[in-house]
Amino acid sequence: MPTNTTDSKGVFQMEQIGQVDKFVGLDVGQEEMEAVWLSKNGDESRGSISISNNHEGYEKLLSKLKEFKRQGMTPAVGTEGHDGYLSPLDEYLGDEDFDLVSLNPLRVKRYKDMLGQQKKTDNYDAYVIADFLKSKEDQLENLPRFKPRTQRLKRLSRTQTDLKKQINRYTNKLIFVLDEYMPELVQLEAFPNLSSVTALAILAECPTPADLREVEGDELTELIKDASNGQYGKNTAIAIQKSIKTVGREPYAVDVYGLRTEILANLLLDLRESSKKIKARIAELLEGWEDAQILLSLPGAGDLLVGRFLGEIVSIHRFKNADALALYCGVAPIPHSSGSWKSNRTTQRVNKEAKDALMQIARCSKKHGEESKEYYEKKREEGKNHWHAIKCLARQLVRVIYAMLRDRTYYEPRN
Repeated sequence: MPTNTTDSKGVFQMEQIGQVDKFVGLDVGQEEMEAVWLSKNGDESRGSISISNNHEGYEKLLSKLKEFKRQGMTPAVGTEGHDGYLSPLDEYLGDEDFDLVSLNPLRVKRYKDMLGQQKKTDNYDAYVIADFLKSKEDQLENLPRFKPRTQRLKRLSRTQTDLKKQINRYTNKLIFVLDEYMPELVQLEAFPNLSSVTALAILAECPTPADLREVEGDELTELIKDASNGQYGKNTAIAIQKSIKTVGREPYAVDVYGLRTEILANLLLDLRESSKKIKARIAELLEGWEDAQILLSLPGAGDLLVGRFLGEIVSIHRFKNADALALYCGVAPIPHSSGSWKSNRTTQRVNKEAKDALMQIARCSKKHGEESKEYYEKKREEGKNHWHAIKCLARQLVRVIYAMLRDRTYYEPRN
């Protein structure tokens, strides 16, 4: 079992994995999985099972792992970074005290190429993973393991990101529809932003010009007040009705436009409510978690960005230094040289979700942190464009973030 330790200075040390006797490679598919195991002293006791990606298959694998334990062996399961196909088996393995190690797919591929056997079967792929895991026996404590909290954060954060994309998509559709039959409303300065709850509530209740004209002024005022928590009220209601009453004619299909508007407005209200619930769940997961509280001390860092970042990197201890973390987040190139020729190149190992979260943290830090703002302005004065300067700032923040999480220290401004 992994254990957390603290040295005499109170510095958190990397959790250690116990002695491993059985190395299990798991090749994960959407419907099927293949498990191959090797012993510590050679593969003479190699074995394998094929399981379905459902609870019956999970129990079959867990039963085999428990059998190893009864025989006095300690198994570790390795798999390439999965995209959800291993859930909820990853949690069940943790519940039964089995270590599940995340392996970098690119490194596994290189290892397979090194073996020189060009096969493409699930059983052979699982064997390569098991053999690769076995080759890393002395480095197991440095390999990331799936943790329930980080996996929940990852799933919630990615869902929230998807919801945000859907909100933007349907907001644009709503604007397009309104432009076709009620452009006065879109152009009205007094009308709330179309992405706001206030605007959506108005359009869900009064989706056609006739609805807006015929609704009582007091009723519309109350609707607007309730939706905006008092930010808007009577003046907004008067401006909306005055603008709509100037329209002398309507398209024949106004009822169809109104139905589309009502559907889109209600859909957007539901999406925003779902997003709100996810934000609350992410905030709950960050409570009492020191890693999260350390990152939240950064200027401009909020629950959503911190949760998203931590869910993607899994653990700071999987990165040997700040450069490795920067490479993973896509804010540092790989040096590439030959003789006197030198250059840089990008890498396929970039985690796009982690990169986006880090870039957003950098943007917020520029707004709320004096030191970040000064660094950004310095890069701009050097001739870099906005996004290049933000990327430079993100690279600088990686060093700060790595040191903070490694040393368990909170952010302290220079002045």
